[in-house]
Amino acid sequence: MKIKHLWLYVVAAFLCLVTAAYAQESRLDAVVKRGKLIVATYSTAPPLAFTDENGKLVGFEVEIARLIAKDLLGDPNKIEFIIIQSEGRFPSVLSGRADFAIAATTIYPERAAKVAFTHPYMDSGSAVLVRRDSGVKSLADLNDEKFTITGQNNPQNAERAKRFVPKAKTLWFDNPSELLLAVKSGRATAMQTDVPIADYFALQNKDLVVLPDMVEKLGVANNAIFMKPGDFTWWLFLDTVVRELRYGSRYHEYTDMYQKWFGKNPPPQRFYIGHGK
Repeated sequence: MKIKHLWLYVVAAFLCLVTAAYAQESRLDAVVKRGKLIVATYSTAPPLAFTDENGKLVGFEVEIARLIAKDLLGDPNKIEFIIIQSEGRFPSVLSGRADFAIAATTIYPERAAKVAFTHPYMDSGSAVLVRRDSGVKSLADLNDEKFTITGQNNPQNAERAKRFVPKAKTLWFDNPSELLLAVKSGRATAMQTDVPIADYFALQNKDLVVLPDMVEKLGVANNAIFMKPGDFTWWLFLDTVVRELRYGSRYHEYTDMYQKWFGKNPPPQRFYIGHGK
């Protein structure tokens, strides 16, 4: 009799857990009820997310976030941006403070163990930007104790610096604008950052040049939106938006945004796109 009662208790407890899981409100529903999307992002990472001369937050990632707000709430301005630094990216979503984050964040398996990534909204990778007057033409040239390389303070950048330029000094900061200032002021010879940011800085600063061999050695990486794990409905909505932008019905919109911020078509170019820019 006791065993029978025990099994009944176990079954009842299991049913309660299942019912509670199904009854739990998705963040998608919560955002709709709130009437506002809350997004964590940078403000110092041009051309992805940065503050312009008028103090307005702009950039490629900012436009994607506003597009999501429009899809969900009918208005791209029904959005609140939480400005974060590199170390605050993952806590911003894991704490529930932000609905999702879009912050120049590359997908790595160890990161995917903490947060849920969508499909990538952008092909990226790691590049090294150097001062033209340094005489550095390759990573081999940079691998010298007289040079300093800077980058954002994370384990991946530290590992790459140790692997490719172990003799060079290192200097770590929290955001891309600080990296640029360090190189422009002469505190560092080179900076390690995402390819789109490196290309943008090189375009804006003729005294800087991108070394090609970092991209060649590491290949393509991917940047993605990320959120707190465990909410499939919310993840599916965000992932669907990204996939339709990159591969589906909204690819023309994606191409227009990409051309606006990067001055070229997004790679890899789809055969069915008609923009010949």
